[in-house]
Amino acid sequence: MKKTFLYLLITAIFLSTYFSEKVEAQVITLQIPILEENPHQHKFFHELLETAIKEAGHTPNLIVQHLPQLRVKSYLGKGILSLYWMIESEQRDKDYIAIEVGITNKLIGKRLLLINPADQHLYNHVTDLDSFRKLNLEANLGKKWFDATVWAANDLRYSEHAKWKQIFAMIAQGSRHHYFPRGINEIIGELEQHPNLAIEKNLMLIYDRDFRFYLSKTGPNAGKQHQEILTIALENAQKNGLIERLIMKHWSKSLNQLNYDGRIKIRLKTPNNASDGQ
Repeated sequence: MKKTFLYLLITAIFLSTYFSEKVEAQVITLQIPILEENPHQHKFFHELLETAIKEAGHTPNLIVQHLPQLRVKSYLGKGILSLYWMIESEQRDKDYIAIEVGITNKLIGKRLLLINPADQHLYNHVTDLDSFRKLNLEANLGKKWFDATVWAANDLRYSEHAKWKQIFAMIAQGSRHHYFPRGINEIIGELEQHPNLAIEKNLMLIYDRDFRFYLSKTGPNAGKQHQEILTIALENAQKNGLIERLIMKHWSKSLNQLNYDGRIKIRLKTPNNASDGQ
């Protein structure tokens, strides 16, 4: 009897120690970027990370690096950065570790058009994909952006530019540079930076993609070590409504201002085997 009691006591102590270690709060240190080209874009993503980690019972330690966008993926691949938010794609799922939780309710796949203000009349009679295609206008996109794969799959004209920040000036010049499709969650901020452009008034082009957080696999700041905790934290953020609350906090004004409900929705075919994307 004593031996049985002693065995049960030792087992209970072991299990208690084991599970307390499993749930012990940790400091989650992540090297993350702020994009030099868009110094406000990060705010939603940083707040989501910080809040989700706290609500999962851990302490976030977010260390920020100011970087040009073209350098971010290189730094993530080398493990100089721990984490970055990007549109999901098969190639990225191979190159990095995906936290398989959509984090913007697919807002990034809802594209509005930045245009030259003088060109609004060109779009006024579009009612569907076919009538949009018949305009034969050219989208201007960054090099190897996901949009290029989508535009090609839908037989829409486009050109790619290595220095994508120059597209804003190109649209302002007019000529063959017709429009620049942007996410509904980012276009207001970009218009504020480029007030000589306009947001097309009637249309929304929609494809089926969302942002995910991607972690670096190796390197000095590899995010892989935090994969389990971040997955649990973001799954909880999705279930408990944190993602939705932060979307409304950061972007509800933009959704109202952009007449989200009143726009003509043009749904684009989304290819399964997508390129690396934006």
